[in-house]
Amino acid sequence: MTTTSYKRVFALAIPASLAALVTPLLGLVDSAVLGLSPRPLDIGAVGLAGSIYSLLYWTFGFLRMSAAGLTAQAHGADDKQLIRRILGQSVIFGFAVGLALVALQAPIGEALFWVFTRDSDLSLETEAAARSYFFIRIWSAPFAIATFGLFGWMTARGATGLLLAVTAGMTALNAGLDALFVLKFGWGAAGVAVGTVIAEVLGFVAALGGVAYILQKEGSIRNFWPDLSEFLRPTAYRALIAVNGDIFLRSMLLSIAFAYFVQRGSLFGDVTLAANQVLMQLVLVTGLALDGAAIAAETLVGQAIGQKEKQKRLALYRMAVRRTSIVAGAGALGFTLLFWLAGPPLVTLIARDPAISARALDFMPWAIISPLIVVTCFQLDGIFIGATKFRAMRNSMFLSALVFAITSVSFIHLWGNHGLWLSFWLFMLARAVTLGVRLPNIEHFPKSGNRFSDKKCSKTKT
Repeated sequence: MTTTSYKRVFALAIPASLAALVTPLLGLVDSAVLGLSPRPLDIGAVGLAGSIYSLLYWTFGFLRMSAAGLTAQAHGADDKQLIRRILGQSVIFGFAVGLALVALQAPIGEALFWVFTRDSDLSLETEAAARSYFFIRIWSAPFAIATFGLFGWMTARGATGLLLAVTAGMTALNAGLDALFVLKFGWGAAGVAVGTVIAEVLGFVAALGGVAYILQKEGSIRNFWPDLSEFLRPTAYRALIAVNGDIFLRSMLLSIAFAYFVQRGSLFGDVTLAANQVLMQLVLVTGLALDGAAIAAETLVGQAIGQKEKQKRLALYRMAVRRTSIVAGAGALGFTLLFWLAGPPLVTLIARDPAISARALDFMPWAIISPLIVVTCFQLDGIFIGATKFRAMRNSMFLSALVFAITSVSFIHLWGNHGLWLSFWLFMLARAVTLGVRLPNIEHFPKSGNRFSDKKCSKTKT
């Protein structure tokens, strides 16, 4: 890698954007399918249970982030042994975490539903549907969380086209199964959960196949894995856990913030909960589409910092930051214009129920401005992940979550659901500001390359 051209940025960002888009698009499909079912308020049930999964899964999203940042730096330094170890340990650790969630599903589920539904105005039917969704989908947790590590590794290797193929295939299967189980069999929220379980398991298998394809192109897979014991020794995970502690806390706080938004929305009843879910799907479509530029930043910033020559490292880093940010900003303006012109028809298309669509249109302005707000914090996340500056991300999230907690209490009391949306966007703005002031510090590069190098790992203490 000698330069960071716009061609290279787009080659990474466009497939990554499309891959990121398919996940919220599946949420839109879920909402549309459930909107045609005998009970359209199951949209809110899936939204409630889905927010619980966000709390569980996004907390462990650090596996994707750390795998992406650390692998990109190892790739820039041409450290093949380190690339192998990061991949193996991330996937094994993710699978173990998922097994623990399955084993503890009863106490975890009951505790989370108590938190999410207390003092709410939800109907018994909506809560029962949400519980059914949760206790079905939990069985795919080992595969879903382990896939985070695979996706992060693929991203860092620049294989965003392959990532798109795996993600699109998994999502298309999920959408087809949802339509079959909900519209033909009439399973409602439970049918959406069953379809998601099947798709996540097969998606993990497909992602493994994608990784195997990359390794085979580089030589023999057998040569790439010379010693399986390297990934099975418990002591081999000390460095992984130590490196990921900060990003784990950051991810947990972000998950809690999204979950809190859904829980507070449930105070206003089934219809408002469903309306918020519809709008949040539009917001996620925006954010994850813009995340393509952020993922390109993860890869290019990480590979730049992995360079051993100082001047080359600095030049490539600055070029990666500048060009990926320009691409992200242009995308944000485009989505703002799209939602301004076509937002109401999109809401009506997703939420076929007149009451839900009418309520969603009341709060549509918050979705229209969302691209301009989320683009900065998403892009800064990508830069900090590539630089593996996880402690700064943790501190930023602590301060931003505090802003959300303080403003939401008073704003909800004053302006109801509008106040909830306002406090949520102040939370996102706080993330952008607190990361932005720390951005210049990234250029104070350490003398050596990757934080996860063998030398550093050998000195890591628990």
